[in-house]
Amino acid sequence: MSKEPLPSFKKITQTLETAELYTNASETHGILSGFVCGGVSLVGDSWRAHFNDVVNEGMGLPNNAKKLIESIYEQVVHQFTDDGLGFRLLLPDDDVPLDERAEAMAQWAQGFLVGFGMVQQGLNQAPADIQELIRDIRDISQVSLDFEQEDEESEIAFSEIVEYLRLGAMSCFNTFSRQSPTPVSKTLH
Repeated sequence: MSKEPLPSFKKITQTLETAELYTNASETHGILSGFVCGGVSLVGDSWRAHFNDVVNEGMGLPNNAKKLIESIYEQVVHQFTDDGLGFRLLLPDDDVPLDERAEAMAQWAQGFLVGFGMVQQGLNQAPADIQELIRDIRDISQVSLDFEQEDEESEIAFSEIVEYLRLGAMSCFNTFSRQSPTPVSKTLH
């Protein structure tokens, strides 16, 4: 799995726009995170067909975009399988106006729900707290977060929502995708 840092948010956005895909950087990261958290096989490329269906009407991706999406996917898998501690939502930098970051956060949540829903069909059998979490992510994805002004309170509220999404994604991964360790045989030879 790739441990190299991803290109900048701006570079990812430019690559996706050049490829004329129906997505943006935050939503793309959300979709891929949703696949991983929803239980798609972490080995192989079963996620690619789902992704192509969502962002390119089932068609393959142009080479530049394909390489970029693969590296984002590998990074997401690495972040979750490395105890999830390194997992971060792909959002614009802090110097971007708060309204734009909030919109990107909502797009990430929308993408997450799309990706998660494509691969996880057993949500109704999941623990109640996970079902509630998915409803919360849905609500976040539908909310227009207009911050009247960029002040410390608004920044704190935004950061808390981002952290909730991050921890929620980790909980979904642990529920649907975390591979249980191989049982140790108790037989002595």
